[in-house]
Amino acid sequence: MDNELLTRRFEIESKLFYLDFKENPNGRYLKITEKSGDKRSFIIVPEGGLNSFVKEITEIVNETTKL
Repeated sequence: MDNELLTRRFEIESKLFYLDFKENPNGRYLKITEKSGDKRSFIIVPEGGLNSFVKEITEIVNETTKL
């Protein structure tokens, strides 16, 4: 069973997003869930990859503001 450590929920346009930082016997991870209507999609980012993940997103945000 996974242990939930932190959670956040927010809405962008008509989509709900959940950020759940959890841990299990394999380690800690961030689960990002998108809910739109009856559909749910999610990705898992291991704790060791969070800094790289945030860095890449930050770079994309910075580059799109220049377009």
